[in-house]
Amino acid sequence: MIFGLDIGTRTVVGILAEEIENGIKVVDFEVVEHEERAMLDGQINDVPKVSSAVLKVKKALEERNNVELVETSTAVAGRFLKTITGTATDRIPFSKIDENYLKSLEFKALSDAIEKNQGGRDYCVGYSVLRYTVDGEEVRNLIGQFGEDASVSVIAAFLPQRIVEALFSVMELSHLTVNYLTLEPMAAMNLVVPADLRRLNLALVDVGAGTSDIAISNNGAITSYGMIPMAGDEITEKICDEFLLSFQDGEKVKRSLDLEKISVENVLGIPIEITREECLKVTDSVVDTITEEISKAIMDINGKTPAAVMIVGGGAKVPHFVDMLAEKLSLPKTRIALRNVENISFIKDQTKKLKGSEFITPVGILYSSRFNLGKIFKRITLNGQPVQIMNLTGREDVFQTLIQGGFDVKKMIGSPSNGITYTLNGEVRIVSGELPDPVVKINGKIESLKSTVKDGDIIEITPSDGHSKALKVSDIVKPLKIKIDGKEIELFPHVKINSKDASLDDIINDGDTVEVKKDLTIADLFEFLHFTLDGLKVFVNGKAVNESTVLKENDEVRVEI
Repeated sequence: MIFGLDIGTRTVVGILAEEIENGIKVVDFEVVEHEERAMLDGQINDVPKVSSAVLKVKKALEERNNVELVETSTAVAGRFLKTITGTATDRIPFSKIDENYLKSLEFKALSDAIEKNQGGRDYCVGYSVLRYTVDGEEVRNLIGQFGEDASVSVIAAFLPQRIVEALFSVMELSHLTVNYLTLEPMAAMNLVVPADLRRLNLALVDVGAGTSDIAISNNGAITSYGMIPMAGDEITEKICDEFLLSFQDGEKVKRSLDLEKISVENVLGIPIEITREECLKVTDSVVDTITEEISKAIMDINGKTPAAVMIVGGGAKVPHFVDMLAEKLSLPKTRIALRNVENISFIKDQTKKLKGSEFITPVGILYSSRFNLGKIFKRITLNGQPVQIMNLTGREDVFQTLIQGGFDVKKMIGSPSNGITYTLNGEVRIVSGELPDPVVKINGKIESLKSTVKDGDIIEITPSDGHSKALKVSDIVKPLKIKIDGKEIELFPHVKINSKDASLDDIINDGDTVEVKKDLTIADLFEFLHFTLDGLKVFVNGKAVNESTVLKENDEVRVEI
């Protein structure tokens, strides 16, 4: 049996389910409304009051199903996740791009995003690459590429620590431990926009009570999140203002808009009858405003109209909501839809009562935990300090743990080495600096900054000394291999650094001018051997040659007196 909680602005929804092949079977569920102002726009405002609602849900499910619930899956509201784009551009080294260069470039782009974020106690919870380019042209992967300049754009995600801390305080007070944590829009995405559909540019809008959360998919990934602080409560409040109703009666009217007439008492105790037409005039005005703001938010974070929009959440069930959003986005009505949980084929409902778009997110939380999709919480110990990191990709490594934990990366692992620019036979060459190479241990075993971390890992890092790797002549000058009288030798060309003769062990410094003789001749060979050609006959691959003959790789040289 698995247990999930969706803590929303208006209600706490708890669901019990069993795992089935390719999905889950809902066994029971409970919905409890918060006490007034326990939650504000998806944020925990009063920990004890929110815990009280959680305990009511927990107790009801335990008693009806004769179980003890000690662990739960839950989610953080997507409105708190902030995404910032970072970019970096660098000269490509004379050799093809390798993994070290790529990591160094991504680190610069991530650092750019972190510098742009002025969120105080916000911390980075992961990043993903948006785009690679070589000489201005987009490529799928930088590794192995040649060119003049390479650039990378990343999207980094930030989450306030206080949000997670408040959620865990509620769970602790409710005698529950969190075994799985995700983001609410990610849970909804996992249910209605599975991974194989994310190659399309789709928008998911979760219209709750206090906020409307937005998630965008494209090119196989969730690329960005957004939010507007308007949703179902604004519609209810508009009804209350117009007809002088309490909030509870306003909710009753809003949920009865499929009826032609609704009978209710106003705050003066006077019975009134509201027609559907009268109420729609009121709701349409506020729905127009909400859909306009959602449309603007989608365009801001996506940069264009998406191919289609999926809408979930109880706040979007009001008549005309879907049609108005389609109009605002200039989308055909066939490209925007309200998704209901009863229409999800891999969700089986034993209760036969789980219906509507408002249950997409709570069921999505359980479904995501069932298949470990989008889990964003890991507990790591790094150099003796506990770190909570968000598991947005499932492939977080030691380096990302440092970033998320708020550690001083340069202090922890050392500074990147400086690059070297020099001239070789008149052509500018660049050797990029490398990431530091600290000693990294995970659970006592030697690993690296790129090693993936898992929940409960103990990491120890000893920083590198920060010295730059020396570039020697032997690193750029390769020998010519030949055979002379059956014996293989390596023949190196003459090298000068800044017009002075250089040996293979000499260091090439930033700004040096290096000259390397391109062609090696028979004369060079005999100079290398400290012989003279006087009176000798020389043959290369069986043919007689003179001292100016240019040698090639694997030539066989024979000398006769």
